[in-house]
Amino acid sequence: MLKVEKEEPKFFTTQKASIQNQRESTAWSKTSKIRNELREHILSIEQKNMCIYCEKKITSCPKKSNIDHFKTRHHFPNLTLDYNNLFISCNNTHCSNSKDNLGLKKEEFNNLLNPLVDDIENSFEYSETGKIIPLNEKAIFTKDCFDLDNPSLVKARIEIARNIEAYKDFDVDTLSECLGGHINFIKYLKSNS
Repeated sequence: MLKVEKEEPKFFTTQKASIQNQRESTAWSKTSKIRNELREHILSIEQKNMCIYCEKKITSCPKKSNIDHFKTRHHFPNLTLDYNNLFISCNNTHCSNSKDNLGLKKEEFNNLLNPLVDDIENSFEYSETGKIIPLNEKAIFTKDCFDLDNPSLVKARIEIARNIEAYKDFDVDTLSECLGGHINFIKYLKSNS
């Protein structure tokens, strides 16, 4: 899971100002004209072209990624247009799709690590077998909720662990770019080698 800093772009602020009932879940439908630009901005500027949850490299194509309301519009309609509640997730069966299909209760969202405010890097470690090791209760719940040990993710991490020696002279950002994301796993491998 990525730790990010967010700064709302002017085009989103302008669009929000034109929407009367911003605190209703239906307000999201009035952002359709800027969603592609919003997805591209968040993904490239804030998330280094990686899924916020699994850290896989993704594109801004709507078939490959989605704008995720971290706290769902169903339970938190007042956060529908809150920029700090918007992240880009991959469109795989894990990550936001897993979270959204669990049917979490409103109070359970407090058990999730938030990529904007929580200490993500000190909440997880990794094994060389590609598994995530949660270091606290929120990390356990987050790992399970987003299915971060999904077999496809574990397989990708194993492949990175196998190949990282060949790229040992590269910095973490370059390695992440070359090896398909997973920046925190790469940081972990480099710091433990």
